[in-house]
Amino acid sequence: MAVRFLRDQEIFDVGDCLQGLNLLGHAQMIELFIGSKCGGHGECGGDRIRIKHDDQRKVNAPTEIEKKFLSRHEIERGMRIACQCFPNEDGLAMDVFLSSEL
Repeated sequence: MAVRFLRDQEIFDVGDCLQGLNLLGHAQMIELFIGSKCGGHGECGGDRIRIKHDDQRKVNAPTEIEKKFLSRHEIERGMRIACQCFPNEDGLAMDVFLSSEL
């Protein structure tokens, strides 16, 4: 199964979903820039993504770092910080929305 990033009408297919790799790392595997300015250290909040409701259970719960950058309402809508968001297991299929799709 695969992680797919969607931006406007474009689809960027990462391929394998890996539990030990955050979603920023998945984007970096295919050289897809998604807004991180701090290199994935949780300091900038620039790598905002949205995970659809049905897929939110496939990733870890929001971290304290994410709660600094995102409002409760944003988190409820599926907004996450990609460097803080890890799949719960290998081989999951999920769509991750970028930019205007947020």
